[in-house]
Amino acid sequence: MTGPKTEARPTARPAVRGMQQGAPQAHPTQQPPSQATKPQPTQQANAISAELAELLRTGPFEAALRTAIRSSRLSLERIQHRLRARGTPVSITALSYWQSGRRRPERPDSLLALAQLEQVLGVPESSLSALLGPPRPRGRTRQASAEAPPLSALWSEHESAAELLTKIDTNHDSKLTRLSHHDVVHVDQHGDLRKIRTRKLVRAETNNADRWVIMFDGASSVATPPIIRPIRSCRLGQVLTDHARDLVVAELLFDHALARGETLLLEYEIIDPPTGPNEAEHSFCRLFRLPVRQYVVELQFDPAHPPAGCESYVGDSAMQEAEQPKPLQVDRFGRAHAVALDFGMGVFGVRWQPEQQGEVLPETE
Repeated sequence: MTGPKTEARPTARPAVRGMQQGAPQAHPTQQPPSQATKPQPTQQANAISAELAELLRTGPFEAALRTAIRSSRLSLERIQHRLRARGTPVSITALSYWQSGRRRPERPDSLLALAQLEQVLGVPESSLSALLGPPRPRGRTRQASAEAPPLSALWSEHESAAELLTKIDTNHDSKLTRLSHHDVVHVDQHGDLRKIRTRKLVRAETNNADRWVIMFDGASSVATPPIIRPIRSCRLGQVLTDHARDLVVAELLFDHALARGETLLLEYEIIDPPTGPNEAEHSFCRLFRLPVRQYVVELQFDPAHPPAGCESYVGDSAMQEAEQPKPLQVDRFGRAHAVALDFGMGVFGVRWQPEQQGEVLPETE
């Protein structure tokens, strides 16, 4: 498993203009005292250029942008005017936020404007955009990406998880931003989970992201293993099973490798899912290693046999509940749902109490 996304950054520094070789040099004692200690204009420009080159190499983005604006000697109003003339308008407020670090350009139109801004400021192409990295999550998940554990760490109770994961390419998992995730959980008349239909919207933060890896437990020991059925924008790749530890790892291969910034809506379903601890407790949960902007879990019960109760819950990565459960309303069509915004790292789940079915008495005449 690779670490957080890194970007190629320019390493060459602009040449520093020094004095020509062999040119006569004045001795300090030949200058007036005020001139001996005062930096010359050329020396000031050289110092700024060296500082800017270093910041363009190491970041952070906001410091490099501030220095580039200062070196250009252009006001924010003048920069705004030039960007508008190039067909990529940006407000002065946005420019101010970018250089203060309060916000970063993330939307496609902002990234186009940033490319033009590099030309306006006279810095190398892509030198500022290379400092951005993946979009920063908002709210309580802001630091989640940097702190996210590898996939194998989430399945530490399964000794074979790491071994199975070495057989599947997970290099691009951390480089796919989770924009939205929608699970539809189908529950039969007995309160047992029978099908999960999943739709995900992801965005590639690097080129050539080409797959999604799914893992679940409690599936491989049953007589008939669950069916993983791709529905949209993907096809089934490798499916690895550890029967002894009830672990399944599968890969969904995208229809084509994604380019950086490209989004993909993929959909798949798991039919007759695992008969394991979750089903015995009549619950379903997702463990999020990386943040997702919107997560929706929808429950579809048999309308003739609604549950006696239903609730959502939130837990940390160790499966310890972190908040009070919230009751969910089941409508007359047997549907209920729960929503989480800017969620992760952690667990979001739902559980239900099946309808109490009394003993069936024989009919009497």
